[in-house]
Amino acid sequence: MTRQGQDRLRAELDQVRERRLEAAERMKEAFQPGDIEDNPEYEQAKEEVSRVDERIYELEEMIGRAQIIEEGHGEVASAGSVIEVRLADGEVETYHLVGAVESDPQSGRISVESPVGRALVGKRLGDKVVVSAPAGEIRLTVLSVA
Repeated sequence: MTRQGQDRLRAELDQVRERRLEAAERMKEAFQPGDIEDNPEYEQAKEEVSRVDERIYELEEMIGRAQIIEEGHGEVASAGSVIEVRLADGEVETYHLVGAVESDPQSGRISVESPVGRALVGKRLGDKVVVSAPAGEIRLTVLSVA
């Protein structure tokens, strides 16, 4: 995971912890002794606390297990590298190789575990890559690695 990705997870964790406090307060306000079973506000708040607790656990696990990858590794593509490639049709695209948690193909952040990411790891300027994808073969030429 990049340092930027870890920072995003930490920010989300802070927000989710705040939501947890709010949901717990709603649950406390909705609690009426002897009336728990027929109290939809209490049940909703209790369910939200449970969902938020699960997300807090997930985020803490991801942050705790994360291995920070440094940006830009020079001439050889690896996790953290930004790679510019030319597609077979001449179009040029830029990919940032990241961990699976940070993957966002729409913004050019592709996982090193994806087919394209796996194919690009270890490549250098000028290397040609053929990737088998569900839509067919993708042919790429590496234009730069940073």
